[in-house]
Amino acid sequence: MKKYFLFFVALIVLFSLGLSGTKGYAAAKINQDELNAYLSEVRMTQEELENYLSYYDLTLNELESVEELRDTLGQTVTPETLQNLLKEYEMTEAELRELLIEYGELEEGDTIIDTFHFIYDIEDIIELEMGYDEEEMEYGDEEIIDLMDGLFTGTGLTDEELDRFMNHISPIVDDPSFEDRLLAISDRMDQLEYFETIDELSAE
Repeated sequence: MKKYFLFFVALIVLFSLGLSGTKGYAAAKINQDELNAYLSEVRMTQEELENYLSYYDLTLNELESVEELRDTLGQTVTPETLQNLLKEYEMTEAELRELLIEYGELEEGDTIIDTFHFIYDIEDIIELEMGYDEEEMEYGDEEIIDLMDGLFTGTGLTDEELDRFMNHISPIVDDPSFEDRLLAISDRMDQLEYFETIDELSAE
């Protein structure tokens, strides 16, 4: 199934390559009073929040409101949300602490609530341990076809043209070095946002 996933990613890269690095973001300004209230809620300074967002290649200027920020980052870690998480995954707090320590995300003597700000971060570690991420990527053939149909909807290509495109790209995906090449392309695309003019680009 990994082959199908790489194939799907390759299509996305091919269709977005000409757009990456050229899209600018409007400098939306979040209401500072609302932001300050949210910072108190999540127990973070604005600098800490901005550093946290940078891990996901986001900035406050890309978000239009505190509500969008809340939707993006998810629930804050509180005694109530932590208990709901433990109930959902049928774990005790001691088991979760042991798991977080094992992954190097929690120090002995520290509490989960004081260490983590968002439930998503804890949930990611639980799902990584349980292997949920791998299972969710296992699509059947019909699901792959539906994904492809959705991707190409509205392109104006005929079935014959799509078939030729699929036949053309299949040998590329089958190449053992394809994944490394795809990652290299992704890295270069990420770097484009740091250049202001075409003259700053080089072949290196």
